[in-house]
Amino acid sequence: MQDLAAWLQKHLSIAYVPGHEFFLSLHVLANPDHHTSRLGWAQESLSALPASLVKKLHQFSNMSNQFLDAMDFLVPWEERYEHSVEASLEQLQAMDAAQFAQLMLGPVYHPRQLQQWMQGHTDDLFEQLKPEHRELLRHPLSTKRRFLEFCHAYLPFFRAEERRIEPWLVRAVHEGQERIAADPVGFLAQVHPRLKVHENFLQFHKAQTYTFAYSELAGIHLRASTFVSPHLLLGICGEHISVGFAVDVPGISTASTIPADFTLKMKVFSDPTRTAILKSLLDHPYCTQQLADLHGISEPAVNKHLKLLVEAGFVWSERRGRYVFYRGITSRLEQLTVDLHEFIDMPAPGLALSPPKPSERRN
Repeated sequence: MQDLAAWLQKHLSIAYVPGHEFFLSLHVLANPDHHTSRLGWAQESLSALPASLVKKLHQFSNMSNQFLDAMDFLVPWEERYEHSVEASLEQLQAMDAAQFAQLMLGPVYHPRQLQQWMQGHTDDLFEQLKPEHRELLRHPLSTKRRFLEFCHAYLPFFRAEERRIEPWLVRAVHEGQERIAADPVGFLAQVHPRLKVHENFLQFHKAQTYTFAYSELAGIHLRASTFVSPHLLLGICGEHISVGFAVDVPGISTASTIPADFTLKMKVFSDPTRTAILKSLLDHPYCTQQLADLHGISEPAVNKHLKLLVEAGFVWSERRGRYVFYRGITSRLEQLTVDLHEFIDMPAPGLALSPPKPSERRN
């Protein structure tokens, strides 16, 4: 591209989208150990939330890829878009059954396939879906009603934090707009370590590499967020892409810490038998008794391995009669690529993240 800076000044924007921050806060609550900069807030919030709301939080998290798929309908570059959480929830309310099911499941299945399932035409692929997804497809409108009730019940808790973080988000947007005007290439290049700005295209290194030629894009929209770190969050909507822009909030600890969920996932592969059990569950559902026979170990030993696999998020379970069957989650294993990238990106634990004060610098 002859003048990348001029193109970015016209097509690169930054904004704070309350609905986006609302769903990202739910994402952090669903997996607080992964978001070390927000761990303190998450622990306090989970303690304050009623137990019934926490239970629903995890139910809807399992249904919506930890709420990341649930916010894909937010398109703030449209002129008619209203920037409020309530307006976002009204958009959800207006969705029909098929639209809501597609939103919660994410862009994995073709709309015609979802329509067939919702009409009761099940198949082997349907039976492989998580129980939450099968329930969603059988009762999409009642699920939508319960999801909206949950969102409205959580909203007052989010408002308390929003009041504290909104000034910093607004400030970050204004500073971002100034930097886009002054040095858009440099500003975009520092958004995330795995976002690479090239002369003719952008690359996002996630579980797979996404490449976008500038000539094919109508807009790059940065979404300011205090909850998005450490993710490289990418949204794709036709000729528009949105990218999470991490905003630090004073008063929140930024000490670098290895996320507990990352350590737990790595522990899964420290035992050959446990790794073999996981591979079996990726190919077929099994109950404890079957796994014990298959791998030549006792049922208590299988249960011990399954407990860790479930805690790590690699396996889900479902009761069928008096047996509980377990199945591996392929998408969670594919996510390990991203987990490793985030581990490589993070500063070394124990090192200060901010530069030393002038009086502390050595000559």
